[in-house]
Amino acid sequence: MVPTLKAARRVLVAGMTAWGMLAPWQMLHAQTSSTTTTATKSTAANTKLVAEYTPWAGSKANATALITSLQTGSTVTLTGSGTTSSTSFTPSTGKLGNGEVNIALSLAKASLAQQGITNPTPAQLSAALNGGVVTSPTSTTSLAGVLTQRQSGSGWGEIAHSLGIKLGAVVSASKTDKSKAGASREDHAGHHAGKTGHDTGRDENAGSNRSTSGSGHGGGHGGGGGGSKK
Repeated sequence: MVPTLKAARRVLVAGMTAWGMLAPWQMLHAQTSSTTTTATKSTAANTKLVAEYTPWAGSKANATALITSLQTGSTVTLTGSGTTSSTSFTPSTGKLGNGEVNIALSLAKASLAQQGITNPTPAQLSAALNGGVVTSPTSTTSLAGVLTQRQSGSGWGEIAHSLGIKLGAVVSASKTDKSKAGASREDHAGHHAGKTGHDTGRDENAGSNRSTSGSGHGGGHGGGGGGSKK
């Protein structure tokens, strides 16, 4: 009986030891998987942001550097094309999440568009974000800078209001374009379905008329035959 009890204890201890070794491995695996998933999502979000703002920033390199700067709060150097000089600045707000980066760039883009500037120079990009003077073909304007306003305590909605625009409309511009495309496809599908329904109804009408005509003709013929028999 005693050896059996000792054997049982050895099995129990071995099981506990194995479990103790396995549990940390499982936890490490779960943490690694979670970290990998988060990193993948972050990379996808960055890729989307870079693609969206590359035309506006002047190049993919500028867009990448600008977005990284806003995310990390580090100094960025934007390079101009041709004779346009480069500009360096440090974001007033420090680190921003991807969502806020998108909002900040959307508002900066809108503020420059109000001045008729759609292809800004590095200096104009800096002014739109951190504040400064911008010169357009028609005027010279001092911009407060969306990041400077944010750092001073203004909410993104307040900043948008100060520009005379609606925050949701600016940030959702790309989604709105997709929605319009979807609506166009739905309209086309609806038109096609309506046409099909119309054709089907016309065919059913034709079938119904033929059926009625056949019934009347048969009934009349049968009735006439009955009269002859009499």
